[in-house]
Amino acid sequence: MPSAQDIRCSFVFTPWERVRLAAVLTFQRKLFLAFALAWPAVGLILAILALAGGVPVGAPLWRMIGLCIVFIPTLLALSAAAGFLVRRGPQEPFNYVFDPAGVHVSTSAFAHTHPWSAIVRVKRSQGFVLLFFAPRKAHAIPLRALASPQDGQALLALAQAAGVGAPRA
Repeated sequence: MPSAQDIRCSFVFTPWERVRLAAVLTFQRKLFLAFALAWPAVGLILAILALAGGVPVGAPLWRMIGLCIVFIPTLLALSAAAGFLVRRGPQEPFNYVFDPAGVHVSTSAFAHTHPWSAIVRVKRSQGFVLLFFAPRKAHAIPLRALASPQDGQALLALAQAAGVGAPRA
């Protein structure tokens, strides 16, 4: 039953939001962040060695340097594009209701509720409010979908009041 303190939003992810969200969720793990930063670092080191070596360097090495630099951004773009290819049908909105009972999400195809006890962490990052229910798995709410900036603060306060992020016994 809706109450005055419920927070509601409805949205469809834009292509750019899907790419940003893939990056935000991917880089939540420090190990992957190190892996992702290693690629451009290797490319940069190869370029420095090639330029400082004084030896003529051919096109294959420059291609490898370019590949090292664009590898991770390309993977993120392909991940987002694959999401669109899998879901080719009409893009229907996700409808969210946040209340003291938990996070309720629905579309015409499904309805699901995560009680607040299932949400392990809440974070505001890169234009999203992320409600994590497993590692790298989260309800991602674009801030633009919320009616006002106060709704974003109210959502964080609602999660904290429900014990999200508190140490578990």
